[in-house]
Amino acid sequence: MPAIGGVLRRRRWLGLPPAAAVAVVLFGGCMTVADTGRDVRSEPAAALERALPEVRLEDGTVLELGLADWMEFLAVPGMSLAVVDDYEVIWTSGFGVAEAGSDRPVTPDSLFQAASISKPVAALIALLLVESGDLELDVPVNDLLLNWKLEPASAGGETVPTLRQLLGHTGGLPAGGFAGYDPGAAVPDLWQMLDALPPASNPPARIVGRPGEALVYGGMGYQVVQWLLTERTGEEFARLAERLVFGPLGLANTTFEQPLPKEREAQAASGHNAVGEVLPGRWRVQPELAAAGLWTTPADAAAIAIQTARARRGRPSRVVTPVVAELMLTTHRDHMGLGWMRPPGAPGDLFAHSGANHGYRAHLRMHAATGHGLAVMTNADSGEKLLLPVIAAVAKAFGWPYRPEHPVAPATWLYLVDARLGPERALEEYLVQRERQPEVVSAEDLHDWGSRLLQLGRLDDALLAFGNNAALYPESAHAHLHLARAEVAAGRREEALNSLERALELSPEQEWARRLRARLIERESERADGAND
Repeated sequence: MPAIGGVLRRRRWLGLPPAAAVAVVLFGGCMTVADTGRDVRSEPAAALERALPEVRLEDGTVLELGLADWMEFLAVPGMSLAVVDDYEVIWTSGFGVAEAGSDRPVTPDSLFQAASISKPVAALIALLLVESGDLELDVPVNDLLLNWKLEPASAGGETVPTLRQLLGHTGGLPAGGFAGYDPGAAVPDLWQMLDALPPASNPPARIVGRPGEALVYGGMGYQVVQWLLTERTGEEFARLAERLVFGPLGLANTTFEQPLPKEREAQAASGHNAVGEVLPGRWRVQPELAAAGLWTTPADAAAIAIQTARARRGRPSRVVTPVVAELMLTTHRDHMGLGWMRPPGAPGDLFAHSGANHGYRAHLRMHAATGHGLAVMTNADSGEKLLLPVIAAVAKAFGWPYRPEHPVAPATWLYLVDARLGPERALEEYLVQRERQPEVVSAEDLHDWGSRLLQLGRLDDALLAFGNNAALYPESAHAHLHLARAEVAAGRREEALNSLERALELSPEQEWARRLRARLIERESERADGAND
């Protein structure tokens, strides 16, 4: 295939194309015109298809991609969507299948793990109890806790966060989420989780920073909140959520019960890894309820956001009061309210939250001022690459004013072009984009793509991706480290050792690189000893 500056070949590291040969191309194409002239409400699925971001290549070629193509190329078996307009869910639809290899379709009633979208629900419950006088928002949380206390990780961390700080991710607790547990495996209770006692797989809930100083997004603060809520009310968290939120709103397809009750399993979409393979046991159990344990549908999740938006605008609302809505949606620090995220610079009083558990990716957003929003849920790790294009397509189809500036991320671009035209063309297009949009493109894009190729067993293509990444970003220890990973998989020991040496020169603290290097040297020594025998 003709290429800029010569012929592209596998395993050859490509240089940057000359600027004079590069056309100006934006990832995701133009997103400026609404789906006018057609009744989007009568044909929403068709309007969504028409509004998907354009993938236009450097030579002017446009990849003709329907939603089914996006899902196939990104390895997303199923997706569910709810669209909100004028503070009402006006359209719900399922796409694809609930489990790869099956013919069971995703429907609007299919259950998905909403992951971190659990957090605004937990925050809502906490703030309802604050409003009722059962909790205080601005006293040290240890003054409210009875049978367990939040302790510092080391001397000097004696300041204890407040409930407000925990809900706003400024409590001084560590970053990070939860991996979950295989179905049938031992699952920790909340006390074991907080103190990192077996069988918990997470670090303990400890104060590692000064409360109030910095926004550090993580899940453990919400687990402390869960303990506080259950201790104060005497109710299990799932039942408390049902009593205060799900029941009053009529959300029959939403629960915090973990593991998922047997009678609901047939309703649930199975989780899948980044290449579309079903997770062992269909999904992982997430006992970290307040942080990551919610099972729901897009329509039910949207209903909670709708009531929050209505209350924010002084409209009649259920469950969420104006006081609670103001607490949740007033920016606490940087882009965070209490529970909800507030994207900087977004019009329409936008609030949102995303979710990522193993096997699932989800996003929920609502414009309080205009009454429109959406919830989209997918049953694959790679679903995160589909979320933004779908958000952009819905916004375009329905004529919403706020749309993502770059709806197709560079790594997503690589996936799509590779699937349709092959890896060399994908890399060629990436280099074009890197030249023209250095503020958008990064080393993480080729790393993402290379990791997927490696997982698919496409070793030559993975080496193409990782090798170019190391050549384009020679000062990135991460790039050299993962090139070594591919070289090991391909049986290229000497090349792998060279890549590891470079990674360690750039970042001597890379323990994983040090261990892999030692293992390669040890194996070579064992082979030499065996040959001498």
